[in-house]
Amino acid sequence: MTIDQLKSAIGNHKWSLVMALVMMLMIGFGYQTARYFDEGNSKKVRGQQETISVLSLENNQLTTKVNQLEVALELAKLEKEKITTVVSEQRKELEAQQELLTFYERVMAPEKAENGFVIEGVEVFKLADNRYQLRMVLLQSRKQKAVINGALKVSLVGKKKVGQKNDKEFVISSGNPAFIEQDIKYRFRFFQAVNIAFQLPENVTPESISFTTAFYQYKTKKGNYELSIPWDEALSTVVESQK
Repeated sequence: MTIDQLKSAIGNHKWSLVMALVMMLMIGFGYQTARYFDEGNSKKVRGQQETISVLSLENNQLTTKVNQLEVALELAKLEKEKITTVVSEQRKELEAQQELLTFYERVMAPEKAENGFVIEGVEVFKLADNRYQLRMVLLQSRKQKAVINGALKVSLVGKKKVGQKNDKEFVISSGNPAFIEQDIKYRFRFFQAVNIAFQLPENVTPESISFTTAFYQYKTKKGNYELSIPWDEALSTVVESQK
């Protein structure tokens, strides 16, 4: 049956009602369909928003933890550096105290020393170009202390530049005005500090500084003493200003 035949059978008025009903059904179906898809889209959007919120929260928490760990790491580094510095300073202080203890032991407890004469704390300070200052302490380490005396010879051993390529063995000793004018005389019962300036000869590279003496009680010889120290060990890194 065609649409015209159906229209003739039910009449124009009823046909109009039927068409109106069909249009209403189609509109209702379209509305429901649109609502369904709209609700689906809304749920999907809400789900995505919730996912974004959760991920953002987790990201913020992780960022906070990372920042806290970085701060803790930096604090740990600073603390480590501080501890290292403190340990280094305490080690230096301990070494200085041990040196001081050794010094006083040799003065007050001579039975711990092997010789009756000892040189302690040899240091060389640079004053100017080739001008240096020698400091040390001479002490007696015998149990029964009497005044000792003598003369200490100081020698500088090294290499002297000769020409462009050749280096020559070089030795200069006290008693030479170009170095130290005379041997260092001493006379003491417990100890004697020595502080003397000297000139380093031109074109000389020092290798060691040595000391020799025969020590006496009154006019009686009590022994001999020798000591040699590498120049680099005796040379202080502190530059003394000349007064």
